[in-house]
Amino acid sequence: MTAIYFVTGTDTDAGKTLTVASLIEGAKKRGRSALGYKVLASGVEFLREGMLNRDVLSIMKHSSYPLKYAECVAYQFDEAIAPHLAARETGVVIDTAEFDRGLDHLLEMEPDYIFIEGAGGWMLPLSDSTFLSDWVSARGFPVILTVGVRLGCLSHAVMTRMCVEQMGTTMAGYVINQIIPGMNRFRECADWLRNRFADIPLLGEIPFLESRYTCDLSGYLNTDLLSSKS
Repeated sequence: MTAIYFVTGTDTDAGKTLTVASLIEGAKKRGRSALGYKVLASGVEFLREGMLNRDVLSIMKHSSYPLKYAECVAYQFDEAIAPHLAARETGVVIDTAEFDRGLDHLLEMEPDYIFIEGAGGWMLPLSDSTFLSDWVSARGFPVILTVGVRLGCLSHAVMTRMCVEQMGTTMAGYVINQIIPGMNRFRECADWLRNRFADIPLLGEIPFLESRYTCDLSGYLNTDLLSSKS
């Protein structure tokens, strides 16, 4: 049975895509198959293959099975802005049934894990009245929190966990991601998180990486700390 986890972050650019890629590589290192899935992607670049999103390409690259680009993302918007605004400006209604259709397709491949990457933070709007977290909670996916360590992240991490749990969703673990090279008091912040979140698994710590799209990510996160079933 496939275990499904939802990866959220303390903020935009906390390192959710890097976390998903590292989780996939960690699973593969341990003899497990894993796929990534990004429900919302905002911001594309003109690449050789066309107008594409680099985060989706990363998910394609790291996933255990060869996937087509469209299999890795439910909605893509050209402009790097909040997805609900991009949807409004392009006449698109974000329908979580589309999230489900893409996920069901990946489930047919029967991987050991599927790691779903969110967008922005936990309370990302899908419209004026709905949030991405509503879908996650309704589906009951355990949540992995990526803490991008910078000024303000400790408060964001605590508030995110509180909100996740208040919505009846399980915290499966968290990841400490060093997003600023040589950050002042990085170790003190990481140690504070370890102490505050001592009751949930720390899946690992990702150091600052200059070349995150090309380096070996298999040694950073321990998927054995996750349940084989979600």
